[in-house]
Amino acid sequence: MRRDQAHAFFDRYRDAFNTGDGGAVADLWHTPSSLTDTREGVARVTCWTDDAAMRANMMALCEVYRGVDEHGWTFELREHIPLGANHAFCHVAWAMTRGEETLQRFATGYQLGQFDNGWRVLFCTAYQENLSETKNHAAP
Repeated sequence: MRRDQAHAFFDRYRDAFNTGDGGAVADLWHTPSSLTDTREGVARVTCWTDDAAMRANMMALCEVYRGVDEHGWTFELREHIPLGANHAFCHVAWAMTRGEETLQRFATGYQLGQFDNGWRVLFCTAYQENLSETKNHAAP
């Protein structure tokens, strides 16, 4: 995966969240896959071996964000590391904004894999959560 391909992948990912399309978000994940976060100092690991469960999670996550009026996600691709021909690691900084106001920031590491249906998220680690900046939003 080249850096421009990684950027295009996260453009699609961002657009899916910005339109609240949980199905489109899920289409960018592989099954099996996993998500790790350390919200509130507690490490949580979710492993999806079932496509329906992963899709339900992405739909629910988009539903939470849909409750935030006039928001949009932006991202910065901070690092891109090819891992052989069919894998890459990407370090991405995310921000949810409303106009000039930042509602939420966090960084995420993604391991992506290339499959018959394109590039997909295999592993995701969300970190550097800064929920004190979150306003009018219940974090998922």
